[in-house]
Amino acid sequence: MNKLFKEEDRGVSIGCDTERQKAATLSRRGPWYAHGLRVPLFAVDLGQGVYHGSYFHLFELGREAFLRALDYPYARLMAQGLHLTVAALECRYGASLHYDDLIEVQTAVCRLGHRSLSLVHRIQRLNREHGLETTTEAVMHFVCVREGVAVPLPKAFKEKILRWMEGGGQDP
Repeated sequence: MNKLFKEEDRGVSIGCDTERQKAATLSRRGPWYAHGLRVPLFAVDLGQGVYHGSYFHLFELGREAFLRALDYPYARLMAQGLHLTVAALECRYGASLHYDDLIEVQTAVCRLGHRSLSLVHRIQRLNREHGLETTTEAVMHFVCVREGVAVPLPKAFKEKILRWMEGGGQDP
C-alpha cells in the first residue's frame, strides 16, 4: 500500500509533484492522540463495509476526543461563535473496515497557522494476529471561521495546541 505518511520519518505526503512542493511536505508535529472505539452500525452499508463517506464521521469522533483531551472541547469553540471549517482534505483508503471492528482513530497536528490548523488522521484496526493495521489515512486542513469569515484561532486554543505539539503526550 502506498503510504500517505510514515512513522519513521514523520512526513506527510500530500500529492507533491515538484521538488519545491516536496520541500513543503507537511510533517506531524508532536505525539498522536488515540481514541479507541468499535465501528458503529450506522457507518456501514448493506455489504457490511464502512461506506467511504462514513470515514469522515470516524475522523470527527477522533478529532472531538482529541480536543476534549486538550481541555478545549469543540463546544467551547462554538460558544465563541467559532467553527473549524474543512478547507481541503486528502484521504487514502488502504483496507476496508467492517461493523464492530475494534479501531483506534489517531489524530496529530501537522500545522498550526494564525487562522488555520492542519491535522493528520489515521485509523488503525486492532487484530489479534497482526496487532495494529493502518486502514485509512487523511490530512485535513481547517480554517477558523465566525459567520463565514476567517478569523484568528483563539489564543488559549493555540496555546494548548502548541503545548501538545511540544510533546504533551496522551494526557495533556
